[in-house]
Amino acid sequence: MPRKASTEPQRKWHQQRQRVYRERLRAEGRPEADAVDAALAAALCGTASDEREGAVKDLVLKGYLSALLKRARKELLERGYDRDRATAALQRRLHRITE
Repeated sequence: MPRKASTEPQRKWHQQRQRVYRERLRAEGRPEADAVDAALAAALCGTASDEREGAVKDLVLKGYLSALLKRARKELLERGYDRDRATAALQRRLHRITE
């Protein structure tokens, strides 16, 4: 559902500035931060999937991927999320992206 337009002048000015900024990024072919974040996450998941399905295992890569996932879980725990639910969410995202 679209948001109701703001009536506050400063907010409207900021929204317009953001629209112009995003239009300029699109015109220049520059990705926004969320697109870069999504690409990095997809690359991580794809690499993890390739390693899991590979005939030859790269122990260095496996260790590195494991460290990345542990760090992601640690970040979630530091933000106050439940350990089991954070782990389950990470596993779900990895599974969903690598299918």
